Amino acid sequence: MNPSLPLHIADLLAKTPKIRVIKELRSLTGFSFETAKGFCDAVESRRFLQEQVPPEFGGGSLVTRVRLMQSDENSVEAVRLVQDETGMTMMEARRFIASLDHPAS
Repeated sequence: MNPSLPLHIADLLAKTPKIRVIKELRSLTGFSFETAKGFCDAVESRRFLQEQVPPEFGGGSLVTRVRLMQSDENSVEAVRLVQDETGMTMMEARRFIASLDHPAS
């Protein structure tokens, strides 16, 4: 799965009816309706940033690696990793990493 897919789906959900986003996600991934709906629900509630989310829902493998880099005090590499895997700008990657420590309520 493309690591930027949750961000793409979040963008679509902000401006498109959810049922259309589910349909688009199914065409992009081949997900069942239930899996696509679960993915959209996870993106809407920002659970895709949490480690407990299974990989089929955009799970936390990137998050886990970023947190490991942060624990090794390697924040520059963490930013680069997020940029490389998501296509974010440096500022977006920094905000993403900061959001891991301060999740939206």
